[in-house]
Amino acid sequence: MKKKKVVLNNKQSQIADVWFRLRKNKTAMVGLFIIIIILFFALFADFIADYDTKVIEQNPVERLQGPSFKHIFGTDAYGRDLFARIVHGARYSLSFGVVCTIISLIGGGILGATSAFFGGKVDNIIMRILDAFMCIPAMLLSLSLVSALGPGLENIMIAISISSIPGFARVIRSVVLTVVREEYIEAARACGVSTTRTIILHVLPNAIGPIIVNATMNVAGLIMAAAGLSFIGMGIQPPSPEWGAMLSEAQIYMRLYPHLVFVPGLAIVITALSFNLLGDGLSEALDPRMKD
Repeated sequence: MKKKKVVLNNKQSQIADVWFRLRKNKTAMVGLFIIIIILFFALFADFIADYDTKVIEQNPVERLQGPSFKHIFGTDAYGRDLFARIVHGARYSLSFGVVCTIISLIGGGILGATSAFFGGKVDNIIMRILDAFMCIPAMLLSLSLVSALGPGLENIMIAISISSIPGFARVIRSVVLTVVREEYIEAARACGVSTTRTIILHVLPNAIGPIIVNATMNVAGLIMAAAGLSFIGMGIQPPSPEWGAMLSEAQIYMRLYPHLVFVPGLAIVITALSFNLLGDGLSEALDPRMKD
């Protein structure tokens, strides 16, 4: 019991130490604060603005209005409130970024950890297959998969996740390679611990720092990738309030009504920048060499 308590306290102290160093990074805290605000709007979007009446219902009388007290960000070409559409659109963007990152992290983690742990022929086979996928630009691969599967939320997530797996696998492989050479891994093997148990309980937890940093910063890229697919008409289809689709609809009005482009474009930039700022802060907070 005492030994478990010591381990628990040690883990808690490590988490507290990381949080202390993260709080000292002002830009990372700004990014975290903005992410919390965006997450709040995404979770309570239905309470902030009704989806049927504010987001998708057309109102020709109020079309193409500028920002005002009634419509904070103005209205689009169909008279729909831009603020309401931005708030509900946060759900799509965060879903793309977070869910696709988790899926690609799991897939890349299995492939990368397996490749690094076993090495030899297993490593060569897995890496050569991933090299073949990495020869294709991620956006082009995503576009090809969406073209084959068809537009839609689930299909976009599948396409973006598959295109992100090779990058995750390479990062996780390089991190795991440094861990599998440690003495405690050899001790686990000598004690007869199974390979799966060794990877899950000993390898991945000790390689989690760089993986978390890479995953956090990858969210920003996936959000922009999803917005790009929607912009060219291969993503979420109108009238759904996806930020990339909103940009696509507004491009013909950008000279006379620049707020139609500025608002969703700024939402994409701020969200992506926030995750990048948080990722930079986490890379410093989780790096033991950055300790005072």
